[in-house]
Amino acid sequence: MEPCLELNTLTCQTISHSGQQIIGFCIDPNCQEKNKFACSECFFDTHSMHKLLKIKDLNNLLQTRYKDYKQSLEKEKDVIEDCKKAESEQIEKIEKLKQNVIEEIELKTKSFIEELKNKFSELINYKAKDFKNLIEYENFFIGNAAPVLNPDHSKLSEICSKIYKESSKNSETPKDNKDPSIPQEFSKPSQSSSSSSVKKEKKIHFNKERINNEFNKFIQDQLTSIQNYIKESFLLMPENLFSSSTKFEWCNKTYSGYDFFYRLTNNNTKGIKFLSNGTMTVLRAKEIIQDNYIYKIKFKIGYKFGGDFDVGIGTDKVGDSCWLRTKESICISNTGVINMDLNMDNSVTIKDGDIINLEINTEIGKKHFIGYINQKLICDLDFDINNIYIMAAIRNNSNSIEVLEYDVSQI
Repeated sequence: MEPCLELNTLTCQTISHSGQQIIGFCIDPNCQEKNKFACSECFFDTHSMHKLLKIKDLNNLLQTRYKDYKQSLEKEKDVIEDCKKAESEQIEKIEKLKQNVIEEIELKTKSFIEELKNKFSELINYKAKDFKNLIEYENFFIGNAAPVLNPDHSKLSEICSKIYKESSKNSETPKDNKDPSIPQEFSKPSQSSSSSSVKKEKKIHFNKERINNEFNKFIQDQLTSIQNYIKESFLLMPENLFSSSTKFEWCNKTYSGYDFFYRLTNNNTKGIKFLSNGTMTVLRAKEIIQDNYIYKIKFKIGYKFGGDFDVGIGTDKVGDSCWLRTKESICISNTGVINMDLNMDNSVTIKDGDIINLEINTEIGKKHFIGYINQKLICDLDFDINNIYIMAAIRNNSNSIEVLEYDVSQI
């Protein structure tokens, strides 16, 4: 810590105590003084009979917290830089994806259009082929006076032979034989007379309504596929991106009127009472419990030096009450299972090293709290409290509570 942030050189600002060295810091909850720093004179004057923390202990505490803050700040800078870099990389990939999709759709659209043209071209060409020789016969005479007056018999013979052969071929075709050259989507078998062996002239059945219906269905299927693709999300929504929905964290939370000296370690999953023996420390989870989820959490109890110990759920108001034994909480404590300030079972005793499993079901209308100690069922209680957190309350230095496992699933 920089020398300018040290507290050891502070002197008293009270006029009558001018120049006196500060020796303590008032942590008495009933103190009404704005200036909490006290010299030896203040101890018998403005802070008479008040609870004081030695200035060197406060200085050590602040140095430790400030060091943690600076280290955290450096880590946050690295995280922010990594986030910005990852953001740029992902945006570039998404833009590339968009371009690839557009190009793919354009290619596919061209392919669809080409396929559509080919199908209709088959129909048009079939019809033209069916009457090709007759059209040639017609063109031989119409608009050409010379051939009519003095026709080219060789050419006319060729045309007539084609028409004759075509007619003979049609008459010899079995009545149930399908012409493979007819596009099936534009035709259906012609009905032949049962009394005649000569097949009637083929007719093309162009069912526009059926083709439109089938094509519209195809287009709608493609559109649905694209819409589903657009709706897909590969990340959590922004408001949940950095939430603790998949992991547990105790938060750095203090409440008015009480001394909460604790330290968080193991990525904020372990809380230990380290200062002010005898006062309560209330730990609260970072995130509020949501409705219609199942929370499963496994704690390890560090109960070294007696005193009160509670673990369970409660509202934020519980913190100002300094423990979980209130009308807005459920807890397993060293005096039993307590439900809404009612002691339900006083046979329960928490010991050092105990493993406590909680299952918290927040289904609306069916909320319940299940507790185990060392795999033994302790309680199964219904509750109707809203805006609750996973919480713990610890008395006496060196007592601790640690999260071993944590799982959240939506109902």
